[in-house]
Amino acid sequence: MSRILPILVLVLLFSCQESESPKGCAVANPIEDLPWLREEIKNTIDLNLVDYFYLIQGTYKGATVFSFLNCCPFCRTVPQILDCEGKVINAFITDVTDQKVIWRPTSSVCN
Repeated sequence: MSRILPILVLVLLFSCQESESPKGCAVANPIEDLPWLREEIKNTIDLNLVDYFYLIQGTYKGATVFSFLNCCPFCRTVPQILDCEGKVINAFITDVTDQKVIWRPTSSVCN
């Protein structure tokens, strides 16, 4: 149960976040140029399960989106799809095309 708590905290952070980013993703490096995304990565690093999480960027209905995914064998999470402003989009990860990993901790066990 104590291992599930950090996951729940991460989900709550995603759902209660105010936007600090510019409209659209017209940025060269989303990890550095989108303050809300940089903060979410920091929050993920602070989790005890960080070795299991990674960040993808993809496309949903022509727009750039992001999602923290995991390869955690004992976590039951539903990935949230976030737009360029950090707002949750009502979509499934299978609806996101052109997925690519843009951040993964060096200690990651995910392939």
